[in-house]
Amino acid sequence: MNKWLLALICSIALFTATAVYASDPFQIGRQVKVNGKVLDTQVEVTSDGTTMTSTRAIAEALGAEVNWNEALNTVEIRSTEDNRMSYAKYVSSLLHGTYSLNMEIMGENLGVHADTTVVFSDGYVDVPDNTDFQKLFLLLLADQMGDLPLSNKRIEFWSNKELAQAYVSGDYRVDGLEGWSGLNARFGLLTNEGGSQSLSHILSVHERDNVSIGKYKPQ
Repeated sequence: MNKWLLALICSIALFTATAVYASDPFQIGRQVKVNGKVLDTQVEVTSDGTTMTSTRAIAEALGAEVNWNEALNTVEIRSTEDNRMSYAKYVSSLLHGTYSLNMEIMGENLGVHADTTVVFSDGYVDVPDNTDFQKLFLLLLADQMGDLPLSNKRIEFWSNKELAQAYVSGDYRVDGLEGWSGLNARFGLLTNEGGSQSLSHILSVHERDNVSIGKYKPQ
């Protein structure tokens, strides 16, 4: 009889503790600011003063990399210093010719894309899968375009020569819900509108990032 009574008391205690935890009030609407920039992330503060927010949002705002280690059930954060060293090594290797900056003009004045010049680069595929690295590589390519006598308003950079040739010739067909999959070989776009030039890093058919260079002026 005592065992049943003890079990009942433990069950009531567990239920009560759970109910109290679940009913803890949260203070919604607070913000996290890192180096003067407000992060787009939710902040919750429990009644005991514990602040909960996204580890990834804060770490990435500080320039760190965040990864989930499934085997260890652990969030792993790579420090800013490690990232800076990695970037410094990449810049050094890029400037010392580790990555090819060779380009080949595949075609100009293309049918329905009459204002576009297609350029193939054989070095982009060797750049590490890091958008900062890829943007710097693209910036150096765009800088070289200033030496070429091109009049078109749009210059597209491609990483696959065969797909670039197919695009220029028009010898391709829709093969997916988003159109022709070969368009994913485009990685950069340099435009010239009214004397003002801008550069974009193409991430996918529907997504691109501006490379913050202001008014691009080839040297």
